[in-house]
Amino acid sequence: MNRSNRYFVRILHNFALGIGSCLIMTTPILAQTASSSSAAPTLPITIEASDSLEWNQTDGTYIAKGDAYVEQGQANISASHIIANYATQGETRDITQITATGSVTYIEGENTAKGEKLDYDLISNLYVLTGKNASISGPKGTMTATKSITYDSIDNNNRKVTAIGKAHYKNSDGRNVFGDKLIAYIGADGTLKTIDAYDNTKVITAPVSYTHLRAHE
Repeated sequence: MNRSNRYFVRILHNFALGIGSCLIMTTPILAQTASSSSAAPTLPITIEASDSLEWNQTDGTYIAKGDAYVEQGQANISASHIIANYATQGETRDITQITATGSVTYIEGENTAKGEKLDYDLISNLYVLTGKNASISGPKGTMTATKSITYDSIDNNNRKVTAIGKAHYKNSDGRNVFGDKLIAYIGADGTLKTIDAYDNTKVITAPVSYTHLRAHE
């Protein structure tokens, strides 16, 4: 992403510093895969935008428009428009909700989530991706859907992923599960534990898939 001529503001320990077109603060917000965010050191957060960046201290919002970008450590969100809500009471001003719209990409470590809209509730450790090409991918598997994918990581060792709309899960070993709705439970390391499929379901294992293909050659 070309970040020249962008709005830049930095916040460190509740002090705002304007630097071009970006906003940086020290509060843990993007911790999808962290096993214990409270134990991790506080990292600065950067918010950037090419068109405008608004910080409303009364409403407790940061609004980034135009190639909006939020980054903390190994996690970042990019989209056309990002709104971050934070708690106006207390000293930390922790971010509580992020809404991103327009070609959304959320990267956390080796995991990537994409959709047209992202609603991220940081209090509940839950986010919802919507859009006809919603997807969540990592080294051990990929989930796609045409309506929505909900990622609930309140239990870090038993994360729940719910995909709705021609859902498809592909495991790294080549197994595929299809259904109008899929509910998967995934471990902290990304390993699939269980998956339930509903309506128009189909399961393809790697050996069956290869045999099927050879039979029609």
